[in-house]
Amino acid sequence: LGMMLLLRLWSILALARALVAPASPKAPGRRVVVSSKWAGGRAIDDFAERIESAKTAVVGAVCASVAAAPVEGVVHLSFLAQFEFNVDQLAIMGALFALVYRYAVREDRNDMLRSGVVGAFALTRTLAAVKVSDTCGFAPLACGPPLGYLDAAMLWQLVSTLASSAVAFTAAAAAVDLACDRGWLRRFPSSTAAAGEE
Repeated sequence: LGMMLLLRLWSILALARALVAPASPKAPGRRVVVSSKWAGGRAIDDFAERIESAKTAVVGAVCASVAAAPVEGVVHLSFLAQFEFNVDQLAIMGALFALVYRYAVREDRNDMLRSGVVGAFALTRTLAAVKVSDTCGFAPLACGPPLGYLDAAMLWQLVSTLASSAVAFTAAAAAVDLACDRGWLRRFPSSTAAAGEE
């Protein structure tokens, strides 16, 4: 047990050191590969991009799950197994979100694009989580009050899941932006000129 704790502590410290070290786009001795998979045949160091992606995924996973934990805790106070499952699920989703977010927003300062990526992930998770009540009728869907199409139980699922999703993905986006602004992560370049400057 003591060895496992030491190993976990060492892993956390190594990860923290890697995240705090400034991102170096071109490590000495490493060849930058020009690949046709990047637009315009840019000279992008694939290995450095993989490292940035790994760091981004860790930031997204930790921030999304930690930020949503209080909301999930309030919603699932009476069923802690569901709370734990949802927070674990949000860690995986947060990692994937952060990767997509980094590649989608790149170096652009487009707030609409940033909000769109957050909204798309929050809405997708929310709609996928809603379970139709047993009392609902088929074709057309009729579930009863208050809206006919959605009953009170389905509305609660929508509101609570949307709240935790919005908190999780907004926190992950803010963490990725902050890490990029501080130099802990590197944004993916928006243009060939920007790639050449890095």
